[in-house]
Amino acid sequence: MAVQIRGGDALNYRGDVLLLFHPSDVKPLVGTLALLDWRCNAAVSALLRKKPGLFKFGQLTVLATQGKIPTQTVIMTGLGSEEEFSPDLRKEAYRLALEAAAKLGGRKVAVEGIPLAGRHDKGVLDDLAIAARPFEKNGRLTVSLFSTDKDFSLSLREGDESRTSSG
Repeated sequence: MAVQIRGGDALNYRGDVLLLFHPSDVKPLVGTLALLDWRCNAAVSALLRKKPGLFKFGQLTVLATQGKIPTQTVIMTGLGSEEEFSPDLRKEAYRLALEAAAKLGGRKVAVEGIPLAGRHDKGVLDDLAIAARPFEKNGRLTVSLFSTDKDFSLSLREGDESRTSSG
């Protein structure tokens, strides 16, 4: 298994599955999910109107992107309330999303980093590596961690490089 840290736009990733996360109490949509919504002709907003519990914790929704972005499948995972979100829930959110990606046959998976209290911390990488480990098959799982926070991506690259790959 390899975990790669990337900056830039996760919507430009060419892989099997893109994992995005969103809290239930943040409206309108923000970040990469808002941009995906725009590129997919408000498909996420339409789902949210039909299904108000779309982003309750652990709720998984598969969205076919129909060529609007290079990755054909997006799995949106609800994070529940920002106020109640914790490091343990972050690990579980990553686990649930990666399990769904594995069930869809994903080998090249892009993941957006989940901040806690609006701030990223170095625990994101540890949580992701722990969550991904059960789903690697013969070392053939590549997880690309995207962060919209350039400083966070740079600090992980410089400070945690030994954790970015495992075999």
